[in-house]
Amino acid sequence: MKKIFLKIGLATLTTFSLLITSCSSEGVEITEEVSINELPNDVLTKIHDLKLNPKNFTVKDMGNLDGTTTQLVVISGDMAMKKSRFLKIGTDKGGISKQYQTEFLIDTDIHEEVNLIAYTGETIFTDGVPTAIGLSEIAQRELINAVNTWNSVHSKLKLKVDFTSEASFDLDFFETAILVSPTLDGLSGMAGFPDENGNPGDFLIISPDANQVSEEFSLIVRHLFTHELGHAIGFRHTDWNSRQSCVDSGSELETTVEDPAPEIIFGTLPSIPGVITQESVMNACHTIEQATGILNSFDEIALKNLYPIIY
Repeated sequence: MKKIFLKIGLATLTTFSLLITSCSSEGVEITEEVSINELPNDVLTKIHDLKLNPKNFTVKDMGNLDGTTTQLVVISGDMAMKKSRFLKIGTDKGGISKQYQTEFLIDTDIHEEVNLIAYTGETIFTDGVPTAIGLSEIAQRELINAVNTWNSVHSKLKLKVDFTSEASFDLDFFETAILVSPTLDGLSGMAGFPDENGNPGDFLIISPDANQVSEEFSLIVRHLFTHELGHAIGFRHTDWNSRQSCVDSGSELETTVEDPAPEIIFGTLPSIPGVITQESVMNACHTIEQATGILNSFDEIALKNLYPIIY
């Protein structure tokens, strides 16, 4: 009998990938690694300049609601960054220094509220190929639940989600666009990190399979959205230095380290390779049984310390 599990990949140099795979007594099914020869030369050059491991990187095309496509540089599965932004990363910082933050955070003086817009309209085609799909009713509901999960923590940062069936909307107001991308496989998702100007990650995408889950598995989608929203507001993976949760769940064969190394959030405990003490919604991997979309105590402490309320 096969055991189904969730594999949550890395976030975008802000993102999360939730894959459903299967393992059996014959071994673990591992997604095929992309050869570094498939990376564009400019991306590969930048990776070498940053002294990072090319094996952790892929490049994907993301369909936009206007019918265009955007190239993303993806790190370890679910963290992504627009290629144009990735190529601008400076090399003079000496690296980007139990919860870890992204290089940049949201400026709450600019964004008193993070406005999310989720697409619910008809499938958009580009040259006859589907490139963007609207969220299902279950996905819409679980996105709201994920937003409420983060908003329930006593923090200065608040999220607000609206829905639209229109393929165009005011991106000067809606900072993060959420849609379904046919470029993603399995039960997976991906999000962008906050940028150098203090803006939240500007996109969050989930796979068609995640969008079509039945009511029985709706918590999987809630967990996926909760995790990806964590990346969009400034969280890296809790077990970034080992991805031990992926080994424990059977989705990966050995521990690995995610590039680049993040900065630990004040008030939380460092991740110890080989040891997972508490389930964090920001762990790299979860079994289906662990996919609840619930924050643990250190997830909550981390959010309060990243975005404190000043009295």
